[in-house]
Amino acid sequence: MKTEAWKSQFCRFMSYFAVLSALVVAIASAPIQAAPVLGPKKVMVLRVYFQDYAATSRYTQVQVQGFFSNLDTLWQNTSYTKININSVVTTLFQLPDNRSLYVDDFASGDLSNGGKFSKVLSDAIANSPGGLDWTNVDAVMVVMAETNAAQFHRGQATKCNLPMGPGAATKFVGCAIFSENPTENDRQVWGRWAHEMGHAFQAGGPAHPSNYNSEFELMDSNLPGQTGVFEKQDHVGFPGWMPMTKYQVITPVSGGATAAIWAMEYNPVLLPNAQAVKVELTPNFYYLVSVRRRVLGDDLNGDFSPFGIPDEGVLIERVSEGSDPWVTVIGAGGSNGSCLSPACNRNALWKLGQAYNGGSDGVFISIAKKVDDDNYFIRVAFENQAMRPDVMLNPWTSPPGNTWETTDIWVDSPVNGYGTYRYGSWADGSGGTVPVGNGDDPAVGQVNRLYARVRNIGLTPATDVVVNWDITDPPGVGIAGATGWLPIGTVDKISFPGLANIPAGGTVDVYVDWTPNFPLTSAQLAAGVFAFHTCLRVKLNHVAGETVFGNQDGDREQENIGYFQATSPGEGGAPYEHFIRLHNSDLVNKKSYYLSYKSDLPNSWKVDLNKGQQGLDLAPGEIRDIPITIVPGSNPGIGTVFGVDVEASSLRLLVSDLDPKDVHPEYKPQGGVRVESRVMAPTKLNCRAKRDPATGLLNVAGSFSNTPDIAKILERYYSPNAPWRVMIEGATAEGKFLDSTKQIVTVQPDGSFKGALREAGAQVQRVVCLFAGTTELASAGSGFIVPDDKDSDGDGIVNSGDNCTLVSKPDQRDTDVDGYGNVCDPDLNNDGVVNFGDLAIMKSVFFSKNANADLNGDGAVNFGDLAIMKTMFFKPPGPSGVAALP
Repeated sequence: MKTEAWKSQFCRFMSYFAVLSALVVAIASAPIQAAPVLGPKKVMVLRVYFQDYAATSRYTQVQVQGFFSNLDTLWQNTSYTKININSVVTTLFQLPDNRSLYVDDFASGDLSNGGKFSKVLSDAIANSPGGLDWTNVDAVMVVMAETNAAQFHRGQATKCNLPMGPGAATKFVGCAIFSENPTENDRQVWGRWAHEMGHAFQAGGPAHPSNYNSEFELMDSNLPGQTGVFEKQDHVGFPGWMPMTKYQVITPVSGGATAAIWAMEYNPVLLPNAQAVKVELTPNFYYLVSVRRRVLGDDLNGDFSPFGIPDEGVLIERVSEGSDPWVTVIGAGGSNGSCLSPACNRNALWKLGQAYNGGSDGVFISIAKKVDDDNYFIRVAFENQAMRPDVMLNPWTSPPGNTWETTDIWVDSPVNGYGTYRYGSWADGSGGTVPVGNGDDPAVGQVNRLYARVRNIGLTPATDVVVNWDITDPPGVGIAGATGWLPIGTVDKISFPGLANIPAGGTVDVYVDWTPNFPLTSAQLAAGVFAFHTCLRVKLNHVAGETVFGNQDGDREQENIGYFQATSPGEGGAPYEHFIRLHNSDLVNKKSYYLSYKSDLPNSWKVDLNKGQQGLDLAPGEIRDIPITIVPGSNPGIGTVFGVDVEASSLRLLVSDLDPKDVHPEYKPQGGVRVESRVMAPTKLNCRAKRDPATGLLNVAGSFSNTPDIAKILERYYSPNAPWRVMIEGATAEGKFLDSTKQIVTVQPDGSFKGALREAGAQVQRVVCLFAGTTELASAGSGFIVPDDKDSDGDGIVNSGDNCTLVSKPDQRDTDVDGYGNVCDPDLNNDGVVNFGDLAIMKSVFFSKNANADLNGDGAVNFGDLAIMKTMFFKPPGPSGVAALP
C-alpha cells in the first residue's frame, strides 16, 4: 500500500526524516540578546510615485537627501556616535500599479495592509533605476511621493527578506515605507522617517516599548528625538550604545540606596557618572529612572512648545518585560504602578521634593536633590513586605538558544533510555545545565516525558506550585497557538514534593508522561520516521504572595522547534517541504501579518517561505498553512549545524492615551518557529526475532551492518564509554506498541545488538528495533518485523522488514519513503503501477540527479534505471514486506 496520505499528514507535523544518505537538519532563530548596533549603516532610499499619479513629488531628490542628513545627525546623537547613516537617495521613478493596490485609505491615516506593504517594497526594488550600488545595504526605505493634502500615510517598518536589486539574491534587512505627507511640516515628516528607521535597526525587545504612549522615546512617539535608557540596554533595542556600567542597579536585598544620575542625552564617555538607575525587583520586572533634557535631539519635537520633549526633569518608567506594553511611563503624580489622570500626567516629569509610591510593587523613589538641570540625586527604598516569590520559566528567545524555544522545556524519549539526550546539554544561564533544544525527539506511540524546569526568581519561597502542560490543538508546529491549546497534564506537590516549597533562587525539574498516538507504518519506522514535533507550552498557577505573572502564562514559555533529515553530502538531495500553521486568534477582527526569516544556511541552500509572499491577511479565527521549502545544497561535513528562524508579525494600531487621533501602526511579533539543520551520517539497522518454544520469550538480534561505510562510522563515532543504544519492543499485529515489553539494549563495538523481550505473550505478533540517533548519527528503525521470518533475497534483512523482498539491497534505499525500495519502485507517480506516466517522468529527469528516479543508486538517472523500469512495466512496485505491513 502506498503512503502518500501519510506523507501529506506528516508534513504538517515537522516529522523527522531519515534517508539513505547523510542527514541534514535545519533551524531558525531570533535572538533576544543580539549583537551591538554599531558602525555605518547603508540605507537605500527609493523615491516612487504610483502608476495613476503624475511624476511629481513634494520634495526634490536634494531635499530628501537633506532630510537623511538630519537623520544621520539625530542617530549619531542618540547613539553617542556609535552609528552613522549613509543614504543612497534615488531619482523619482514609477511603480507599475495604481495607488489603491499599494495603500488602504482610512480616516485616521492610511496603511498598507496584508500583501500591500511587501508589494510596495518588492515593486520599488524591481523597478529601481539601474546603476545603484546594492552592496552592503542594511535597510531599504521607500518614500512614496504625495502632493495631495487629503492623503496621509502613517509609515510602516519591520525586518524583511528583500532582493538586493532587481532579480538579485535576497538579504534580511530593515525595511520601511512612508509618504511625504503634505499635511505635516518638514520636521514632522522626517521625524516620522527617523522613527521608522529605528525599526530597521532595532535588535530586540518590543517595537514600541510603551505601545506608542511615551513622548520621551523615539521608538514610541518622540518624533524626532532621542531613544531612552530602556532601549539602550544590552538585551533590547540598541545594545552597545549605553555601557551597562552607566546603569546603577539597586535590588531589594540592599534595602535601598541613593544614586547620583546625569542626563542621558550626553555621550557617556564625557563623564563617569551613572546615567540611569535600574530598580530591579526581578530580572524582568524593574523601574528605570533617568534625567531628561531638551538637548542633542531631544530639542527637536515640533508637537510641543518649546520644541522638544514635553518636560525636563526625572523620568520614571515601570518595566514588565513580556507584558503588553513592556514600559509604562509614570508621570508626576503617578502611584502604585500606574499613571491615571487627572492626578497623573505622563508628560510631566518628576521634580525636586516629589516622591513616587509603588504600592504593591514595594518600591519608593524620591527626588532627593537637584544639583543642576543635568544632575539629580535619587533615593530608592524598599519595604521588607515587598519580598515576594516569583515562579517562572525562561522564555523563548533567551540564551543560550536565543530562538523560538525555552531552555526550560525539553523531551525525554524512551527510545535511547530515559535520562539520555540525543542533542546533549548546555548551560541554562543560571549556573545549571539543561538538554539542548528539544533534548530528544518525541517518539510516536511511546511514553515520552515532557520536562519543565520551574524557577523561583523571587526573594521569598514559592509554595504549592502547580505546573500545567499544553500542546497545540490540532497538533503541529505553528505560530499563535494553531487553533488553540489542548491540556495534556498537570503536576503538583503530591507527585513532585519539591513543588511544595521552592526556595528563593531555587529550581525544581518536573515532568508529565505523553504518548503521541498517530498511526505508524512499517515503512515509516524503517525510514527512521518515528518522531513527532508540535508546539508545547507550560503554564504555572499563581502562588501566594506573587505579583508578577507575565513570565509564567505560557505566552513565551514555549518549545517550538522542528527538525528534518534530508540529504547526503555533496548531492543536494530532497528538499524539506512542510507547513507552519499561522492562526489569527482574534475571533472578531481580520489581521494583517508579515512573514520573515533569518538564516545561516550555506549560500548553496535555498529557502522559500510562503512562495515569496511575505504579507497576508487572515480572517477572524482563520488558520492558514504557510508552506516552507528548504532546498539543501552542498554539505560542509557531519556535525555542522545551521538554522532558519521564521517569524510572523501582526499589524496593529497603537493609540496615544493623550490624543486618540494619534494612531500608529506596529508589526508586533506573534511568535516563530525554529527549524534546526544538522548534517549527520546515515544509519540503517536490521533486526530479526525468534520465539523460544520452551519459554515463549522472543530473542531479538540485529546490527547496523547495512549502514553505508559502517566500519568507518563505528571507528569514528562509536565509543565504549558512551555506546549506542537501541530500543526493542513488541507490537500487536496491527502495529500497536506494547510498552510493557520495551527494553533498551547496548550496541557492541562491531555494530551488533541483542536482547529478549521482557513479556512476550501471544499478543506480540510484531517486533520493532529503533535507534534514536545522536548529534552525529541519523535515527533509524527496522520496521515491524515478523518473528521467525525468512530472508528470501539473502541480503540480511528478513522479508517483513525488507522493502524489496526479491532483490538483494542491504542499504534499503527508499527516497520517497513509500515502503518500496528504489530498486523495485519505478512507480514514480505513486499510482500503484509502472506505466507510461512513470516513463514520462523518467524522461523529464534523464541524466539528472533526481533521487526518486535514480533506481539503482549510482547518483544519476540513466539507462541503468531505464532498464529496471522496462523489466517492471505494467507491474506494481515491489514486492515489499515493509509496504505490506501496517
